[in-house]
Amino acid sequence: MDIVEHFGCYDTPSEFSEHFHTSCELMYIHEGELELHYGAEYTLLHGGTMYIIPSCVKHFTKLIDNTVYKRTLVIINPWAFGKMNHSMTIYDLLMGYSCNKPIAVEDSFCGCELIEKLGEETSNQSFLMAESQAALISLILINIIRRSALDASLIRPTDELIQRVQEYIRKHSSEPLIIADIAERFYISKYYLTHQFKKQTGMSPRQFLNYIRLSDTYSLLHDRSLNVSEISRICGFTTPSDMTRRFREHYGVTPVQFRKELFSKYK
Repeated sequence: MDIVEHFGCYDTPSEFSEHFHTSCELMYIHEGELELHYGAEYTLLHGGTMYIIPSCVKHFTKLIDNTVYKRTLVIINPWAFGKMNHSMTIYDLLMGYSCNKPIAVEDSFCGCELIEKLGEETSNQSFLMAESQAALISLILINIIRRSALDASLIRPTDELIQRVQEYIRKHSSEPLIIADIAERFYISKYYLTHQFKKQTGMSPRQFLNYIRLSDTYSLLHDRSLNVSEISRICGFTTPSDMTRRFREHYGVTPVQFRKELFSKYK
């Protein structure tokens, strides 16, 4: 599966009703004015701005000026990107874990040129295309994160203890983990672990564990050889129904619905 599922340039003024993608939407606005709505909020966009919409975030657009709307649209597959780039900060953003809403910024970093270069790499199908796509997307997203008001919340510094706990949870996420046992393993109380983990990462150890399991579920659903029950067991969920419930709570669709939409793109 390709990192860039779609790359297109459009100049026809059009609005879109509420929808979401299992992949991520990266948009550069060349000309025009519009409102990008998500939930009860919206962001005003105009020429010279770009935004990223994480996986499965519901949104719709409303044009302010119906005469002009020139933009470049890139659809990014987070799973394929994650295989080429190992930054958890960027991957968490694409997956919608660290930020479950669109991020829009002014282009003050030659983002338009980077988008154009990404289009050239995608259309030319050159040698090492995937590596080049991943590098260009990484550079674009790094600049979006740095320039957004969400910078501090997306990049939370963690001390060595919490980093070790995170690594332990990642390594053993497929096992029946108990937070109290994890705390005992690191010679701290459950209360101290929960308090410090939440303070430094923005989520509890249990939420982090669920996040890892959902992330693994998302990835394994791309593997046609595995059924939902097998994926549930591999990812550490107690039952397939537990996995389905948690997956639907986060993504708004069941694993079966997610997989149906995903594979419909590759028939």
